[in-house]
Amino acid sequence: MRLPFAIAVLLVTGVAPAQKLGPVDWIFLVDTSQSMRGAGGTRDIFDDVKASIDTFVREANDGDTVAIYAFDRDVRLHSAMTIDTKSRADLKSIVDSLEAEGKRTHLGAAIAQGLERAATLPKDATRTRAVVLFTDGKEDVKGIANPTKIDANLDRAGNAFVFFVSMGEHEPQLDAFASKTSHTTVLQAPTAEAIREVATKIRARIPAPEPSPSPPPPPPPPPPVSNSEPVPQPKPSPFAQALKIAIPLALLAATAFAFVLNHRKQNRLEGELEILQPVTAGGFVGLPKLQASEVALSSILPFDLGGSDARLFVRRKAGKKKVCISSRGGLLRVNDVATPETELYDADTIQIGDAKLRFNRVGDERQEELS
Repeated sequence: MRLPFAIAVLLVTGVAPAQKLGPVDWIFLVDTSQSMRGAGGTRDIFDDVKASIDTFVREANDGDTVAIYAFDRDVRLHSAMTIDTKSRADLKSIVDSLEAEGKRTHLGAAIAQGLERAATLPKDATRTRAVVLFTDGKEDVKGIANPTKIDANLDRAGNAFVFFVSMGEHEPQLDAFASKTSHTTVLQAPTAEAIREVATKIRARIPAPEPSPSPPPPPPPPPPVSNSEPVPQPKPSPFAQALKIAIPLALLAATAFAFVLNHRKQNRLEGELEILQPVTAGGFVGLPKLQASEVALSSILPFDLGGSDARLFVRRKAGKKKVCISSRGGLLRVNDVATPETELYDADTIQIGDAKLRFNRVGDERQEELS
């Protein structure tokens, strides 16, 4: 009889401690087709996959980020969090709530969504992006209009580390994809034990950060002055006296300028817009990279709003930054409620014209959701 999976994970991690990595942005793509839970006579591996992701979250370092997507016929974002004490428990609840009820396996769309998120994360040479896809079968896009092909994602791979975890009938297109990219690995895990070892194997393939170089030693102190009589000091020239006054004024002006710049930075837009409709547009619009405190939707979306428009702007409330939206033409709806202007919170949906967007800003959830 097989050990309960959570106990088995504890046994393995007790023997082989997790590798200490630098900050990692983990992006998990989880197949939620019905075959993952044993429908149609396949092996039920869904609980094993959930436990494997729990292992990733438990071994992640504070400051890592975790995004979890579920996919079958289409792709859905379930969470995007920065790892800390509270979010570890929240992520476990989110993973445990996943259900495998889909009827297709759209691998190409899932890979596209994962690589798109990796590409839109803030550029930081100290961080590693890792996309991990779990699936138990071959690609199945029957009845899906204009499906995304797996090899259509080759140009998106970039510098992200990509891992295809194949746990059942294997899709050979994944091997072809890996052979044409520099950071893609295919891991076949046909047994519960192999799935259990996925987290350890993947962490071992991500390079650990190089140690920071030691700072240079401080310069030696100047030799002591041995003259017994004080050295006469020359009288400062008028130019030196003027500098004595000008330098503090210049420092004061520089401080004021830095304060203004910092104030502007503190009032820049934060979060991201996830494009839900039109489906053909897809992807994300990162607001921090705009370096603006106000922007019109029509100027940042890759499609026409048909005469409608809305404005995103920053407002401070009780010292806290809030991202707000107001209509500039056409009907604006937030969470299916018509409104001329409102504050935005994490996971709010925005409808303007023919567009439907989701506003993501981790850590700024509505209070009723946190209670």
